[in-house]
Amino acid sequence: MGAGASTGIKAGIAAASDEELTSAIASLPAEAKAKLKAALEGPASPFSFSSGLPDCCAASPDLYKSIAEIPGVGRLVEMTFPPGAKDKPHEHPIHSMYFLVDCKLKISGPPTPTKLGEEGGVAEIPAGATPIFPAMAHQVENVGEKEGKAIFVEPYPGCKPCGTIEGYISPFDVAPGCYKKLAEDDDWITGVMTMAVGEKDTLHHHKDHLIYVAEGDGVTIYPGGDESSPMVVPLQVGAGIPAPMSAPPFAKHTLLNSGTKPLKMIFFEAKK
Repeated sequence: MGAGASTGIKAGIAAASDEELTSAIASLPAEAKAKLKAALEGPASPFSFSSGLPDCCAASPDLYKSIAEIPGVGRLVEMTFPPGAKDKPHEHPIHSMYFLVDCKLKISGPPTPTKLGEEGGVAEIPAGATPIFPAMAHQVENVGEKEGKAIFVEPYPGCKPCGTIEGYISPFDVAPGCYKKLAEDDDWITGVMTMAVGEKDTLHHHKDHLIYVAEGDGVTIYPGGDESSPMVVPLQVGAGIPAPMSAPPFAKHTLLNSGTKPLKMIFFEAKK
């Protein structure tokens, strides 16, 4: 398909209503859906849904941004909705979320009792909520008066288990003052790590995990617990950090809040 044809398709879609677009896509044969998806998205998406709908980042890159990724495992997505913002119809795999602020959202499709293309239902979600949603197609609008913001992990298709770790030490067991489980299913844990300035945790392991910096400006990592080899890491609020267990600093360590502010990091960790 040439650039001119792709431009024409995009122009036609821009002129169509969301309901017309959803209906038109749903009526296409599978092969045509795939071609349309490729023409609209440009670079290949890590997801291919049978509905023919794009993933959230491809559908509305102004509202959804991948901020960290572990290749072959998954990505951490930041969702930022100014008041009145409305995304394009899209689909998600199963995904674990953390809401950073209170959000008032009008959602056409799950998790409200409506279908994509219908008048949406309103969901008021408090800051700190950690829902785990099944795979779904929907459309979201911020009907609140403030900016809505959340993060979530989307596992990639074919994501393989990390494997077992000999002598595995869970941070939730040995440092419960710093680490808490917020939600979990069979495959992922949503956790939070908090530390006062100068506080240090206990030696522990992690499997593949993706981290969001909610508060703090610096941390020191001791790979393997070896305090003779510190790694001082500056942090920026809002940053996403990929933390694969194949990288020694992330697999087994102790941490010290060596910054000047209290530390809070949300993380999504693979269980298998």
